[in-house]
Amino acid sequence: MYVVYAIKWTEYERGWGNRPDGISYHASKEDAENFIKTYWDGMPDVAPYCYSSPGYAKLIEVEPEIWHTVQIKRNIWA
Repeated sequence: MYVVYAIKWTEYERGWGNRPDGISYHASKEDAENFIKTYWDGMPDVAPYCYSSPGYAKLIEVEPEIWHTVQIKRNIWA
């Protein structure tokens, strides 16, 4: 079984609402948490016109190719 941590992202755009914005895959829960922290640390203090927001990291089963790529890169956003 090949497992990674996945986070569903939602895009928010002023005047348009929200929509799904892809999934990021992470080699470990710590990688997922660091990815989210780095993302928020790079955002301005005031909400921008358009931005994405993460959900929670969940352990999921993936195809071997995805697992292998995540093991090499540690984090990918698809």
